[in-house]
Amino acid sequence: MKADLPRPQTFQPDIYDKVLKQISREQPSHILDVGAGQGYFSLRLKQKGYQIEACDYDAENFKCPDIPFKTADLNTCLPFSDNLFDCTVSIEVVEHIENHFRFISEMIRVTKPDGLIIVTTPNILSLPSRWHFFLYGYTDCAPIPLNPDRKDYFMQHINPVSLPELLFHFERFGADLVTLTTNRLRRSAFIPMLLYPFLNIAIRRKLLRSKYTEVFDLHRRHIRWLTTLANMMGRITIAVARKRRV
Repeated sequence: MKADLPRPQTFQPDIYDKVLKQISREQPSHILDVGAGQGYFSLRLKQKGYQIEACDYDAENFKCPDIPFKTADLNTCLPFSDNLFDCTVSIEVVEHIENHFRFISEMIRVTKPDGLIIVTTPNILSLPSRWHFFLYGYTDCAPIPLNPDRKDYFMQHINPVSLPELLFHFERFGADLVTLTTNRLRRSAFIPMLLYPFLNIAIRRKLLRSKYTEVFDLHRRHIRWLTTLANMMGRITIAVARKRRV
């Protein structure tokens, strides 16, 4: 029986507890697990007493027969009606998606006003990741060349997404980032963090120039989140947004 239980789909298993903590703060009753894989997180949520539904591209891979599941092309439309869920969550999926615009807009669409949208993804803006890109030309989210010959090419990190891009997508499609956290701080970030005061000054000088006066509020929101420890030092970005009321 143990062999039939769903397995985690990420190499950073502590992400699940961190996301559960964010969910438990508000106790949403109806949750959608987007890109559920075998259903490991869906099952954990069900065991916590939540009403769970799940979707992914491969129904045969899903190992939780007691949890409602729908097959979905995550690059197009999610097969659910508008404003249905109290919370939509996607763990380590967005970097595998070709169409970030449609993926995040669909997560927001099926979430109720005031509901939560939770997205986790490798943090490509941590100081160690930036250094990795400087040295090698590859982010440490996809540290070696992607293999174009793989039939399941999308199982690679084909489309890493940065925090500024997540902010854009959330705000463009009707949600606002309310919490930014991480699964853990990277030890390799502690020495580079000595540069934090200079980086903080640099980004402020870049984004708060007088020619940007009309969009200062937008730029200040970006500065607020970009200069957090979660973004500068975190291994995985855990972004929690709230859908705006219409």
